[in-house]
Amino acid sequence: MRRVLFIAYLFPPIANSGTRRSLAFANHLPDLGWEPLVLSCEPEPRAALDAELLAEVRVGTRVERVALQSRLHARRWAGWLPGRLGERAADALAWRLEARAEVPDQAASWMAPAVERAMAWHDSAGFDAIYASGWPWTAFLIAREVSRRTGKPYVLDYRDQWAPSGDMAWESVSPAQARENPALERLAARDAAAVITVTQALVDSIGRDCGRDDLHLITNGFESKDFAGDVAPVGDGLLRISYTGVWRPGYGLQDLYAAVALLKMQGYAELERLRVRAAGFAPGPAAEAGVTDWVTEFGPVPHGQALTLMKQADLLYLPVPTGYYATASLPGKLFEYLACGRPILAVVPERSEVARVLDEVGGGVRCEPGDVQGLARMLLGWLRGEASVAPPSGIERYSRAATAKHLAQVLTAAADGQAPESLP
Repeated sequence: MRRVLFIAYLFPPIANSGTRRSLAFANHLPDLGWEPLVLSCEPEPRAALDAELLAEVRVGTRVERVALQSRLHARRWAGWLPGRLGERAADALAWRLEARAEVPDQAASWMAPAVERAMAWHDSAGFDAIYASGWPWTAFLIAREVSRRTGKPYVLDYRDQWAPSGDMAWESVSPAQARENPALERLAARDAAAVITVTQALVDSIGRDCGRDDLHLITNGFESKDFAGDVAPVGDGLLRISYTGVWRPGYGLQDLYAAVALLKMQGYAELERLRVRAAGFAPGPAAEAGVTDWVTEFGPVPHGQALTLMKQADLLYLPVPTGYYATASLPGKLFEYLACGRPILAVVPERSEVARVLDEVGGGVRCEPGDVQGLARMLLGWLRGEASVAPPSGIERYSRAATAKHLAQVLTAAADGQAPESLP
């Protein structure tokens, strides 16, 4: 059994879509000859947490959670204050210190304590390779520094693109980040034994950004055991549409709510059969759109409850962000939707990564983003029982076991000093 230093800022109990990728890899790697030594971050007070995620971590997995250096300093400086007053003072001070250390990102002050802990782990347990998951990009710099000190090869896993696309509402880059990050990215990628990312579009764009043409594509996936003993749709004559995911500018249920409102305005009686169940974001948008008679917003829920909502659905709704990621992204929930075997209503561009996967494996229908009238017509067809989709096929390639096997091959090649093109 070889060991890999597994640098994953997002790891249970932090509730984030990126957490699931790291969790799945860490859980499956021991079956493939690699023991992960997980180096994660101590959750920040503002982080969304899901205690149930901790139960999903494989028994025996070694996990070290290291606080940001800004928080360590703040605790020491505010430690003389009593009780809650000291905690509040430490939080406020840590926030200000983090704002000052912004390159490459807001996790910059994690680097020093994380490197120190990694070196202690190397001395006590040893490891044969290093894996780093980004965002945050600080993890990539930690991997490079630990590799420099130990001589062990490192592998970078881009869940997203480091360089901002320039058209995403939630992207925010400071002048210092814009000035310094491109060189840091190329430096980290230059010395990596291998670079991984999650979609073909990102293989191409990240390859250009970091100056490499040998990136590995390892998509997100689904956990097979989550879909054993499947839950059947309710079958009471209603059409249940489920969505599980975030809502942020340019990414959410805007088109679906607008289509429901249009059918309401047009007076279609079939709308009485519709029930939309959405989870993963704060309730409120349905009320703003005037569609609460048909929509229930549950707010953020544990992953197990999200899976139940998927399995009980008659139709699964899948949007993509506006802008660059409309074509470049493959939302993690796509693969869980496919594993459910329920029809997918994908509001995605024709030339997109999601459309490509659905063309390959089936299981879904597609509507162009912003085509509210077209989406309303599709909904009406489903409400009238005039629409159907054959179940997907050949999705085993997207199981977490299969994607972890590919990662294990990359790690083995890196540890053995093999060229990437020699991988099977």
